Amino acid sequence: MLSCFRNKKYKTKEEGCFLKNGAAMLEQLIHSFYGNCNPIRMYSKEELKKATNDYCWDGMAHRDWNSRLYKGVHEEHGILVKKFEADSSSYMDPLELITNEAAIASNMSKHNNVLKLLGCCLESELPTLVYEFPAKGNLSHHIYGDGQSLQWQIRLKIAIEVADAVAYLHYGMPKMIIHRDIKAGHIFLDQDYVAKLSEFRTSVPIPLGKTHVDVEVITGTHRCLPPEYAISGRTSEKSDVHSFGILLCEIFAGKRWDKANVWEEENKKQVVECAKLIERCLKTNPDDRPIMTEVALSLRLIKSL
Repeated sequence: MLSCFRNKKYKTKEEGCFLKNGAAMLEQLIHSFYGNCNPIRMYSKEELKKATNDYCWDGMAHRDWNSRLYKGVHEEHGILVKKFEADSSSYMDPLELITNEAAIASNMSKHNNVLKLLGCCLESELPTLVYEFPAKGNLSHHIYGDGQSLQWQIRLKIAIEVADAVAYLHYGMPKMIIHRDIKAGHIFLDQDYVAKLSEFRTSVPIPLGKTHVDVEVITGTHRCLPPEYAISGRTSEKSDVHSFGILLCEIFAGKRWDKANVWEEENKKQVVECAKLIERCLKTNPDDRPIMTEVALSLRLIKSL
């Protein structure tokens, strides 16, 4: 990452953005991961503008609350360019959110079930992030959009892969990281329908020796919020488990949580056990919910039935 701050000459405004954003990125890396990260590439504004055909509307692959993701081609390879917008209604600093995502994503990039961060552009007012291109798009399009319907076994495979990614976020990092916004819209699929977890802007670390953190600003999708977090702002690994339980229901039912009903699948044993697992994940008391490694193991056992 340190190589990002040398090499080229920039115009005055671009240079100012580069230094401001670069310093914020480095500060976040030091704060969260002691300065460690996997190497990422620097892109110029012009490179990304050309790659996305000047951020053509037709090339927009997905939209979130203050970002848009565009399909692009750079050096004959597909990329996904995440362009951020300032949100005047938000209480959170957009630069802090973006650098938080970049820091976590760069440290998660070696996991096969995390959307790989390829690089970033620091020349604009807010940094632009560049990810690998997920050929099959966003999971939400397949569940309750106009995307291709997924077979039961593919859905079960996706659930296992997302569980693995969240478990790694909890137990494979220097500090436990809580995602805080697990939902179908934050999961992408590659050419082989391999799940890729994304969106770490609002993710928070749990301090060493602690089991939870109390946040002032409650973020996330309303229907996916665990009760203890929605009421008090207290978040822990069990909060992610609750959100994952809602995601499981949507993956298996093929529709939104508030519209889900009985599933009709050939393997009734798998359906019954999936329902039991979801019930455990959605327990009101966080202490009664399993941890993510248990969830991942349970899903593998269900797949073997």
